Amino acid sequence: MPQVTRLVAGKKNPGRINLYLDGEFAFALTIDEVVKNGLKKGLELTEDRVVALKKTDDLNWAYTKILNFLSFRPRTELEVRARLKKYEVTEVRSIDSIINKLKDRGYLSDLDFAKWFVESRTSNRPRSKQHLSAELRAKGVVQPVINQVLSNIDEAGPLEVLIAKKATLSRDKLIHFLLRRGFKYSLVQAKLDELGIKG
Repeated sequence: MPQVTRLVAGKKNPGRINLYLDGEFAFALTIDEVVKNGLKKGLELTEDRVVALKKTDDLNWAYTKILNFLSFRPRTELEVRARLKKYEVTEVRSIDSIINKLKDRGYLSDLDFAKWFVESRTSNRPRSKQHLSAELRAKGVVQPVINQVLSNIDEAGPLEVLIAKKATLSRDKLIHFLLRRGFKYSLVQAKLDELGIKG
């Protein structure tokens, strides 16, 4: 059976311990994992235990990478699942475990993502509720969450912004442009009339 011959703190990350088996570097584990598993010099490990410890290290590495992925902007669960597969985490139970850990710690929430997404779109690229809903669905957000986030959105604001941006278009072209953005015909007509934009 392989024997633990050295346990050395990592140079780049002292919170991780490099584990040597039979004189050869095997993998690294967090200090917590080393303590939890009672690892010490001279301890013999079964092959199954070595495999389990290596898997723990792989999952901890993937979790750390995902935290970095989430640090740039909110993500959906669907995006995180896809990214974990890129990190070669393929076992459903392992993916679910990481997802649940992220949710429990408040790092992953489709609701938070949807709020951020709608706010970002409304500020930078105004569009209708219909378009926002379709984009959120494409990102894996479920309809009840979409409904909750869009329930307080007033389309008049984004509609006015787009009308102002395209003020040089004729009324007909403006109507077609706004309909392609998902706004309802009745709302578009009413807003153009209100703003006094004629044919």
